[in-house]
Amino acid sequence: MINHAVLGVFDEFEKAEQARAALLADGFGSDALELKVHNDEAGPVEGNFLVGNTAIESEEHVYERNYATPVQRGQCMLMVAAADPATAARASAILAGFGARDPDQLSGAQR
Repeated sequence: MINHAVLGVFDEFEKAEQARAALLADGFGSDALELKVHNDEAGPVEGNFLVGNTAIESEEHVYERNYATPVQRGQCMLMVAAADPATAARASAILAGFGARDPDQLSGAQR
């Protein structure tokens, strides 16, 4: 019986995949892991993809300069179903080792 769920939020899919592989290597079954990727059709939540980084003075502006470094935030979520608190703590430690953020702390930080 699964009584505990651990959720980690990642900005990069590669990190989420690495964490999933580490959990599998640590003995977690694939049926206990769920990786979801959320794409937002509006684009990155941080960056200047609509207006650019600098004013456009002429027709000769460089796209890469004006629309550089958009950042996706919290696009990947990895949920681990754990049977007990010790297993949940082990999963949390593995997720944290790959840079996962706790969604409860994220929501508290936004208030």
